Amino acid sequence: MTDRPPMPKETVATRAAFRAGVKGLRYTENPDPDFDIPVATDNTPGPNERHFETIERLPGLSDPEAAYETGRALRMIGHILDSQGLSVEHGRHFLSQLVNAVLSFALRGESQPWGAEDTAFVFRETFKAAPTDAQRAYDAILDYARKRPIVKAR
Repeated sequence: MTDRPPMPKETVATRAAFRAGVKGLRYTENPDPDFDIPVATDNTPGPNERHFETIERLPGLSDPEAAYETGRALRMIGHILDSQGLSVEHGRHFLSQLVNAVLSFALRGESQPWGAEDTAFVFRETFKAAPTDAQRAYDAILDYARKRPIVKAR
């Protein structure tokens, strides 16, 4: 028997919130991607961003709002990788590092949920850059992840 707390349970709401974030949809407490309106972006998604949009879930996420921010952080990371002209293989490599980190975090039984800040940290550690560039990327990921999109009427 172990004294470790049980691993947090992924819920339908957590999964849907992650999907809404990574696809650029609005966040609601009960997101419904079939009926939600995609948020218009200024940029055409590149190959990494489109690849990340296909991800159905990120095992180990336990809180819907944190999962939404994690999805948005992943979307911004895809945009950063695309803006640098990096191939989808770089995105896949990052995704494998992220999944390993999220699962390890969940298995340790941490009290706070995995979120955007943790995701940005994994990105910074995976793709080493000059300190100023790394900090700029980290800040851009967090700013985008925590911003709630406003849907414009068409």
